[in-house]
Amino acid sequence: MNPIRSRKNKQEMLMRLGTVILRTVLLVGFSYIILYPVILMFSKAFMAQKDVFDNSVLWIPRHFTLDNIKVAATTMKYGESLMNSVGYALLGTVLQMIPCLMAGYAFARYDFKGKGLLFAVVVLTIIVPPQQFMTPLYLHLSQFDIFGIIKAVNGGKALNLTATQFPYFLLSLTGFGLRNGLFIFLFRQSFRGVPRETEEAAMVDGANSFRIFWQIMLPGTITVLVTVMLFSFVWQYNDTYYSSLLLNNVRTLPQAYELFDSAITGWKGDLSVSNMLSQYVLDDPKVLSLLRNSAMILIMAPLLGVYAVAQRYFIQSIERSGIVG
Repeated sequence: MNPIRSRKNKQEMLMRLGTVILRTVLLVGFSYIILYPVILMFSKAFMAQKDVFDNSVLWIPRHFTLDNIKVAATTMKYGESLMNSVGYALLGTVLQMIPCLMAGYAFARYDFKGKGLLFAVVVLTIIVPPQQFMTPLYLHLSQFDIFGIIKAVNGGKALNLTATQFPYFLLSLTGFGLRNGLFIFLFRQSFRGVPRETEEAAMVDGANSFRIFWQIMLPGTITVLVTVMLFSFVWQYNDTYYSSLLLNNVRTLPQAYELFDSAITGWKGDLSVSNMLSQYVLDDPKVLSLLRNSAMILIMAPLLGVYAVAQRYFIQSIERSGIVG
């Protein structure tokens, strides 16, 4: 055997081995950084109060308990808050998909005057935080009018939409909801990846624009559609900005957590909840962390279930979004 070639083979093997080791170290390191807070959260949620004062207990609880979960669920009114969050997030997600799909398809497949300017505005909505629109948005919704028509019909008075939950869904349906600019961009990139020949062949066969969109273009974007719906649901589920601004008298999970945090730092309310909290040393930050982590576990649990079901589509879409367009 040629000694020079043998030496080259050994060098190549060492380089491959070094690459594998480096890749493994980086992967394990990044995974640890990402998963450490979640692991610690689960550890604290099921840890008894006495374990907090035991220096020999670090991650694995010595006295496993569900009391923290029960206290968090009762104080947050978890069932009601969960139904509100899931219901509003699902309906908002469905309504968001309608304008985002239509706008993304139009930007990808049609040429019209002002297309570049309009798409620049869409990108601008991604860059500018929604808090910048809070004051003018609230004022517009509290004195809602359309070209003076409502005032003319209503005796000079505009409509106050902020007294209802209607504006929350109106923004989603009109393309001004949470992260709509990003969703339009993702759909545009997906639709641009469909060959023009496919669309032209359908036109030759007599298909109109709606049929081309519904039967040809939309099925090819299922993975992106599932990912956008997942993003939309998660962001609306965790949203505190639009929900606190537009959903009056509706307790969602993020709002319930804020009330819960106030409760455990100085509860003066429901006697049954006070009795449950009286067993905890609420002046100690370590004990407070047990209850806060338990509440966060309850909020995260539905999202973990959704991701477990939709992760295959999510990964496929992320891979495609990097090469399409």
